[in-house]
Amino acid sequence: MRSSLYYGIGRFAIGRFALSQNALPVAASMPAARKSAFEAPYIEIIDRLIARRRELGMSQADLAVAYGEDQPFISRIERRQRRLDVWEFVRFCRALDVEPGNILRGLD
Repeated sequence: MRSSLYYGIGRFAIGRFALSQNALPVAASMPAARKSAFEAPYIEIIDRLIARRRELGMSQADLAVAYGEDQPFISRIERRQRRLDVWEFVRFCRALDVEPGNILRGLD
């Protein structure tokens, strides 16, 4: 099958897919982009979890075993490539033997 790109009056297509000019304004009416998932308070939480892991002398691999995941999972969280949800945060705290409230105390 030949893929072609062509422009016509108020229309463009790539292969079998085409959009009319009327479809383009829809994208402009989309909601504004969300703020970063990693704002200052979240970054501080992760920094505190990393500090606690280091305080205990645990490697990421050690924490992964205690948490029940693999080391790359822990690495993605610590590098802020993956966000923790509330339950995961609690599990993280349990694996690090720290109360979740102690990690959250004093955040803005």
